[in-house]
Amino acid sequence: MKLGIVLGTRADLSHAAALALAARRARHEVAIFAMDAGCAALAAAPAVAQELLDADCEITACSNSAVDLELPDGIVRGSQDDHAAVLGTADRVIALT
Repeated sequence: MKLGIVLGTRADLSHAAALALAARRARHEVAIFAMDAGCAALAAAPAVAQELLDADCEITACSNSAVDLELPDGIVRGSQDDHAAVLGTADRVIALT
């Protein structure tokens, strides 16, 4: 199973990370698309972002939302096409917006 997580708020980063890591422990694929304040949340918490990357979570940040943000290596800057790809390929989606 593939879980897609859309992260659009700062306050939900810890929830998104907990869900993603639990899914990875259960051997599910995880794809995260961060946009708006979700990008700033990842930039402000590089240890959390790295933990997700180390667990083999795929993370894409909206390049428009991530302007002037320093994101950890491994986070791909993408577009709404990538957002659509996460939604289109996931078996289940959680939107934290």
